[in-house]
Amino acid sequence: MRDLVTARPRRLHDDEGNIRVSVDVEDSPPLWFSVAADHAELLSDRADHVAVALLLPAMRYGRDLRIGGVVTDSLLHRLNHDVQALVRDVHPQYRAVTVTADERAPALATASGVATGFSGGVDSFATLTEYASGAGVPATLRVTHLLNNNVGAHGDGGRTLWRRRVDALRPVAADLGLPFVRVDSNLDEHYPRMGFMQTVTLRNAAVMHLLGGGIGRSYHASEGTFRHLRMPPPHGDISLAGAMLFPLLSTPGLTLESTSSGMSRIERTLALVGRPYSRYLDVCIDADSDRETNCSRCWKCMRTMLTLEIAGRLDDFVPDVFVRGPYEARRPQYYAELMSSVEPNDIELVEFGDRNGWKWGALARGRAAARRAKRWARERARVLR
Repeated sequence: MRDLVTARPRRLHDDEGNIRVSVDVEDSPPLWFSVAADHAELLSDRADHVAVALLLPAMRYGRDLRIGGVVTDSLLHRLNHDVQALVRDVHPQYRAVTVTADERAPALATASGVATGFSGGVDSFATLTEYASGAGVPATLRVTHLLNNNVGAHGDGGRTLWRRRVDALRPVAADLGLPFVRVDSNLDEHYPRMGFMQTVTLRNAAVMHLLGGGIGRSYHASEGTFRHLRMPPPHGDISLAGAMLFPLLSTPGLTLESTSSGMSRIERTLALVGRPYSRYLDVCIDADSDRETNCSRCWKCMRTMLTLEIAGRLDDFVPDVFVRGPYEARRPQYYAELMSSVEPNDIELVEFGDRNGWKWGALARGRAAARRAKRWARERARVLR
């Protein structure tokens, strides 16, 4: 198959006055990222972000990757070795490729900025609490910038939903006195038939390399705890390998870190109780850009609400953050889904309920057993084939 070839990155101004870093890609639309002109000083002149952004599509379709411009030498080396080895452990169907660049150079000096992604979710709040508002954090580790990236997480709601979510979170950044950097992109167009959770780590890492001109350290909220780390992660969820992958995507000038792995998802959720910013909690995956609160029926809403209810704290979040009606209507079905799941966070939640004497009900247990039997039969049939 033909190589995946890019030109050198160039900077343009879009119709809204933002700075767009665009890269021509052979046989594909240009790849672009944009930030407000106020944050131009954060942008790197290198093409590191292009190499990170396009590695997975190149591996998925078996195309050697040729990057126009300058790529940091240590990053290029790791993209050709350990990064691909880890990716292929997660996605065995992906192929080994060769990544080259027009030029390679040592890493630039480390910039002073410290950034963390802030989506309003449970995990991002945990990182924010520890590194932005927590006591005793060394100055070199304290967050200086909040980020929110549009790299494909917003489903059918797309850019409209993303902008609405960002606007809803601006008061938190303002109250903390931190700049809120909004990074838009068309990255998702370059990930055909590639799931978001199966590729999220490199999508977000690409943004950090884009901002490497002003950011020298970035925090990425982990999906699970240290005890959940395993290879391969369930269902190709590469975010569960973040603690291993982010260091491999770092350079001497830019450190990428996975954070909050010392806390379980339950601990992170309950840490929001009584917090002044908890009213901004947004865990929902509903793509409706007009929704005013979390939908209270998707699996992420259900997991969060059930955690709070088992702990006796759901009333603290109703009706401003969640609403009871959709949750209570779907709860019996969700019990069966939860109790039959092999996902680490789901198993942890069932154990949390059992420890607290939660009554799941005989019907839910029967449905869960049926779901497990059906899954076992499918897996057995696949093995026999």
